[in-house]
Formats: sequence, C-alpha cells, structure tokens
Amino acid sequence: MHVRESALLALFCTAALSGCASLTKPVSSITINSDPPGAQVFVSGRNIGTTPLPVVLDKEFPRHWTERISSDVGPGFAFYRRLATVTIKKSGCKPYTNQFTGKTLRHDITVTLTCGPQYILAAPAAPATAAPEGATIEQRLQELQELKKKGLISDQEYHTQQQRILNQL
Repeated sequence: MHVRESALLALFCTAALSGCASLTKPVSSITINSDPPGAQVFVSGRNIGTTPLPVVLDKEFPRHWTERISSDVGPGFAFYRRLATVTIKKSGCKPYTNQFTGKTLRHDITVTLTCGPQYILAAPAAPATAAPEGATIEQRLQELQELKKKGLISDQEYHTQQQRILNQL
C-alpha cells in the first residue's frame, strides 16, 4: 500500500509541475488594444502602428541593459530586460503613458482612453517651405522665426532648422 501511495504522489507532483511549466512559458507576442480603437502606439517615442496592434516583443521591446527602476527588488545595479515607455494617443482623447517591463509584457495591453473635446490633439505642423531662391541667411532666419511665432513649427523644429541655416555660414 505504501508503494501505491508513493506512486500516486509522484504522479500528482509530475502533473502539478507540468501544469506550472505552462504558466511560465515565455510570451513572444502580445496585442495592444485601445477603446476607442485606432489610436497611435509609441514605444519609447517611436510610432509602431495603430490599435488594435499585434506586437512581436523581440522586435518592438528588445531586451537591453537598464539601470534600476523604482519597481526593482533585490540586489543589482543593472538588469538585462525589456523596458520601454508606451504612449497611446488618439485625437480627442487624453494620451496614455506607462512604463512596461518584461514582467508586465506577459499579457495583452488594453487601455480605455478618456475622450472629450478638451483633448483634441494639435494638427501636425506643416513642413517648412523652401526658402525663396537668393534669400539671405538673415531673411531665412526671419521667415523661420515667423513660422515659429505663428505656431506652424515646434520649438524643436525651429532650433533644428535654425542650426541648419547657421551651419551654412
């Protein structure tokens, strides 16, 4: 009788452990969803597509060395892992931003966006037009300043173009 109980216990443990193995199976892809759908998804500032969006983790969330973050426990100064900031934006909705690690990327991401007229996103800036033929550097800088003043280009675009023009001196 003792042998039979031992065999049953071994069988039970094997079944239980094989079930646990399936719980820790690595995930290779997830889907990023939003309500409402059709929102733009940015991973660490890079636009990767529109929801609903199937994502291959190794492509969009590659592992890399990172410093400690507030949610880290245990010893260590650096960790080799998936770590990225995800931002989901849709015109008319409040943008959603959250930091994800390998631990939080084991399941699909589903976000309900808060929408309303107060969350209308600004239209993309119109590309700067080419300077008229023969325009002086001073004229080009003045035109660039006017575009910034009218809100047609961002501060970053202004400084980038300003530097490009000044580099021609």
